[in-house]
Amino acid sequence: MVFKKLNIPLSPSKTIGPVTSLEYLGIILDTDAFEARIPVDKINRMCNLIHQLSRKKRCTKRELLQLIGHFNFATRIIIPGRSFLSYLFHVSCSVDELHYHVRLGKEARIDLSMWEEFLMHWNGRSLFLESSLITNVDLCLFTDAAGSYGYGGIFGSKWFSGNWDDDFIRLAHHKRNIPLLELMPIVISAVLWGANWSRRRIIFYCDNQALVYILNKRRSSNSIIMMFIRRLTLLSLKYNFHLMALHIAGATNGIADAISRQQWARFRSVTVCTKRLQFSLYSSSSFNFIKKLTRRYWLLSLAPSTRRAYATGLRVFQQFLFFSSIKRLLHQCFDEQTIQHFISYCVGVLHIRSSSIRSYLAAIRYYCLMIGRTDPLRRSNGTWNFSVSTLLKTAEKFNSQSQHHRLPICSKLLSRISHKLNGSFFGIYWDSLLRASLCCAFYGFLRLGEFTVNKFNASRNLTLSDMHINRNSATFLLKRSKTDRCNYGVYIRYYRTNNCLCPINHLHTYIKHRSKLFGHLSSNSSPLFIMPTGRTLTRTEFVKRLREVISSFGINSPLYSGHSLRIGAASTAAKAGLPIYLIKILGRWSLEAYRRYISVSSSTISNAFVLMSKI
Repeated sequence: MVFKKLNIPLSPSKTIGPVTSLEYLGIILDTDAFEARIPVDKINRMCNLIHQLSRKKRCTKRELLQLIGHFNFATRIIIPGRSFLSYLFHVSCSVDELHYHVRLGKEARIDLSMWEEFLMHWNGRSLFLESSLITNVDLCLFTDAAGSYGYGGIFGSKWFSGNWDDDFIRLAHHKRNIPLLELMPIVISAVLWGANWSRRRIIFYCDNQALVYILNKRRSSNSIIMMFIRRLTLLSLKYNFHLMALHIAGATNGIADAISRQQWARFRSVTVCTKRLQFSLYSSSSFNFIKKLTRRYWLLSLAPSTRRAYATGLRVFQQFLFFSSIKRLLHQCFDEQTIQHFISYCVGVLHIRSSSIRSYLAAIRYYCLMIGRTDPLRRSNGTWNFSVSTLLKTAEKFNSQSQHHRLPICSKLLSRISHKLNGSFFGIYWDSLLRASLCCAFYGFLRLGEFTVNKFNASRNLTLSDMHINRNSATFLLKRSKTDRCNYGVYIRYYRTNNCLCPINHLHTYIKHRSKLFGHLSSNSSPLFIMPTGRTLTRTEFVKRLREVISSFGINSPLYSGHSLRIGAASTAAKAGLPIYLIKILGRWSLEAYRRYISVSSSTISNAFVLMSKI
């Protein structure tokens, strides 16, 4: 009526109201609930983009800016998250063109993991913050840290105090991280009392100028400080408060100063607080310590390769949710029907092999159990879900024509390769390195990742100290392997064979050439197998050169891989008549998996027909 009296034209299709809930620029504003909301599909889209980038070491500038754009949209209602866009902006500005690649360093991936941790448990709602500012004095909130005593804080009638851990205080003083000591009680206060600060804009008075700058910018060049800043930011996102800092003189912070110095007479003279909170630096009630420790142990139960495979499975599942326009949070999507649709999506849309689908389902099952949900692949009585197992059988039928079989490298082919590597194919050093590694892999039934490595770690990978060799035998210590789940270590034994494949002879030859070329790298902690460049023998280089040798015989080399040696060793052992139990021991198989490694030739089957016909 007002607009009509004023002769102001209105378009009915563009006019809404009066209402208490309105979508404005993609954000839903609700004046009844006093909250702003982001649609769930946008949250899932951000989670999907984070999953894609956080697993990469490099990405294009276009991909990074796409994610930053989503973050920038979200920070309209997630105010503390703005500070964690600055470093990503800095990374994106390192190149000019959109198709150029930028490097996602450790700091960038940690920032992405912080966003991921928050978004996975966020319901998309944020309460309106109060328009007025409130100081920590108004809240009766004070914290302080004394470098030689401890730390403390007070909030109304509640307070806490504690002594520094010796290692922690030594680290802070060694790195001159005085702001870290001042930051600690602030984070502890947010853990203990953050729920009482909901919707507040709090100005925190602090007597350390450096910490004031860090709190306002939410950035620091110190990785330890950033660990606590991220925790503080996650708490402010969880409890929906916004924290700022203002510098004051230390003399005006007498209450918290008395607590941190444990001057109890002085403390009682300035306050009448009666309730002390029992708290220690590493208390489970503060940082959800036990919860994080449990999650860490869950992840440590998996091998690194399995963790990567499970991460891929969850990422594909989130892509499926986005593809199917399922507007629910991840932990709400593990029902039986959604799992069935996911299997159909993998088979019909992505054309993924059934073995990969089983790996993805294992990732979903593992994630459900880790967050405390029931197993989505089993019934309540423990039996397998019939519908899921039926669809998996269908997937196997679809993929039966596309199976890729690796051919074995048996002793006969390995002998030809060994004769070819006589010092003139790749050079004396390369040939001696390949012959030693090939023969050790063959007779030791080694997996490719057990003697080749992309990033060397002396505590995990083969070193010189792990090899003990004499005239007639040698021993390798595999510190970590697939079936050694507790990392006790497994000894691989080699013995002289006095033929062209003798691992003892080839190891002696390789060690002699290695000592001549890398005398300075012959320490006990140096890698066992080193390329002429000084780098550890990598999987890619090993397979590439192995295929080059095989190609020189006129054989189709792509049918062979590094795992062909393990397959060939099992097949050769079976052909030689070794008992099954011994094959399982040599190959370190705990179940019946060894059966698929034994390749049976057509001549063996033909002989079987002859033998059967004579009975």
